[in-house]
Amino acid sequence: MNKKVTILLVLALSLRLGLAYFQFSGDVKNHLVWAHSLLESGPAGFYDRHFPGFNDANYPPIAIYLFGFSIFLYQIVFSFFSYLNVHLGVFPSFLVPLFATENMQTAFLKLPAILADIGIGYLIFKITKNKLFAILYLFNPAVFYVSAVWGQIESLPIFFLILSYSLLPRRYYLSHLAFILAVLSKQTALWLLPIFLIIWWKQGSLKLLLQGLTLQAVFFFALYLPFALPPAAIASYLATLSGSSTLIADKAGNLWYWLFAGARVEDSLPFLGLTIRLWSLVLLTLSFLFICFRLWRRYSREAAANSLFWFSLVAFFLQTRVHDRHLAPALPFLLLTSYAPKPKLVFYIALSVYHMINLYLALGLPLI
Repeated sequence: MNKKVTILLVLALSLRLGLAYFQFSGDVKNHLVWAHSLLESGPAGFYDRHFPGFNDANYPPIAIYLFGFSIFLYQIVFSFFSYLNVHLGVFPSFLVPLFATENMQTAFLKLPAILADIGIGYLIFKITKNKLFAILYLFNPAVFYVSAVWGQIESLPIFFLILSYSLLPRRYYLSHLAFILAVLSKQTALWLLPIFLIIWWKQGSLKLLLQGLTLQAVFFFALYLPFALPPAAIASYLATLSGSSTLIADKAGNLWYWLFAGARVEDSLPFLGLTIRLWSLVLLTLSFLFICFRLWRRYSREAAANSLFWFSLVAFFLQTRVHDRHLAPALPFLLLTSYAPKPKLVFYIALSVYHMINLYLALGLPLI
């Protein structure tokens, strides 16, 4: 690996680790409760459990596995420090009460998203051969605000999606595996499935595509198996696809948010003869079909990256029930597009500023 890139990755990681302890969003407490439940009671029947005062688990298995592993790692480190504190007189005792805090547990829960951030930065450099693009992502306040301050896992499915894209065409089946890992990290990865279907078909054949999708199905059920048998696994996954909100926008600054002046309106509200939800699905479908049609007619690897960006952007701005952080995939995909560097950088900065303002107004944590 390029020495300068290695230094950038280490600096970006250090920045995030330095921010991880101090603050977190309320959602992370759900992740903490789920992680403890997984470690204490195992995965069997996990998605049928209820957690009084907290949300039922609504993330797929990869996210749950990583939450559990993060707290398992925390427990090992805490036990090790406690042991040293008892048996080694010179050991700094203040570390024991520091590690006993809830903030430290949530800091460990942020590690998968933080490492995914770093992985995305590396993949951006690997694909574009441009250190500036990697810097623009790694040190983007909107990016590390979500992972290192907020504690959300948006970067996890994004990492696997970009990995899936980067593995083509030579590592065709690994691309499929990376995509199913994205889908099993967070359901929002499915937004980009139509584009990936075109990419896989164009980079291979219909036969290879069907084989790849079969491989995905095998891994989907294998990773769900500790939690539930196949029929229950499908039901569990489908139950969370509609999201945790029925609002036109859950603090997301998209078309519906601005059209209704930020009001917290249910998307079942009639609007010009149809419900807002139906309007959003119609506009989304037409936009997706247009993007897919253009990509199919004029396919290239560069056009695929452009389509992944526009799909991400359209999904955020036209869909109801989205959250503020769901604009996150558009940023790295924009850096992978084939557009001219100068307008691309201007657009990237403008979109990042918009995203950061939206995130901060939604969460309001002062540490940025």
